[in-house]
Amino acid sequence: MQTNFSTADVPQAEAFDYWIDAWVAITDQSVNIETFEPRDFYAEVRTAAISDMSLVEWWSSPGISRNISGEDHLVLYLPGSRTVAEFGDCCFEQNRSSLSLIDCHRPFNARSLEPAERMAVRVPRETLGQRIRLTKEVVNRPVPLQGDAALLTAFMRALVRIDPSTLSPAMAAIVREQMLDLAAVVLGNLAGTMPRLGAAARFGTLKLRVSIESQLTDPDADAQSIAAGAGLSERHANRLLALEGTSIRRLLFERRLNKCREMIEDPQHMHRSISDIAFFYGFRNLSHFTRVFKDRFGFSPGEYRSAHHSLGH
Repeated sequence: MQTNFSTADVPQAEAFDYWIDAWVAITDQSVNIETFEPRDFYAEVRTAAISDMSLVEWWSSPGISRNISGEDHLVLYLPGSRTVAEFGDCCFEQNRSSLSLIDCHRPFNARSLEPAERMAVRVPRETLGQRIRLTKEVVNRPVPLQGDAALLTAFMRALVRIDPSTLSPAMAAIVREQMLDLAAVVLGNLAGTMPRLGAAARFGTLKLRVSIESQLTDPDADAQSIAAGAGLSERHANRLLALEGTSIRRLLFERRLNKCREMIEDPQHMHRSISDIAFFYGFRNLSHFTRVFKDRFGFSPGEYRSAHHSLGH
């Protein structure tokens, strides 16, 4: 896991302000954050990516986080420190004996009851939604840490220990599918239903994701070449990905854009120009890349690099 930010790297008097900026930039969430310990505030956050999913692990002084923007994604919170999740019509405690899937489309507050030690996974709504219906029986409620839920938690913690960034594209794609299947089974237990999406379809989408990862740096990669790399017709490939709410072109674009973001924020690539990074990952037009990057992340590539490295990196 990459350490994205630590208050140990910034002046103590400005630690909390730096943390707010860092958290918004890292998680792509619009939140209001308050701390109960402004003078002695500390925080550290680490992240890793598995294809289109993000793993986040953090420690911080206790406080309140208010998710105000209604972000359209899901976050799977693993067992951790005691935090009360407050919604308009309900609330429950997240702790070391439970996990929970939070639907961030609904505004909510997260109130720490002790210093935070948390781990979460940002999950694609469309993908998980194809495996299990996202009803009130499965979201925004605690899941006791036993049986299948305990296995899912152990799987995620083991993955963090080995560092997902060291996985090959093929293994990362397999891990992604396994993680989503495990989560769907755990949630299905709550609703009394079995998750959907058969093994054949999973294998097909797995091959497509591996093919995409292998062609990210090829500027001539297109839907036809990616489908061919997976041994599928373009039509059948797009039909499989439609089950996850995406397509070959969209997935290729998203993966390239995220890989560019990762390289732009990586201190080891500070010597590389924005254009060099964009062209390396198959973008042909710098103006187009700059525009779509700002649309996705809220900053131009240059602004994103400056903002990220001003946070102590």
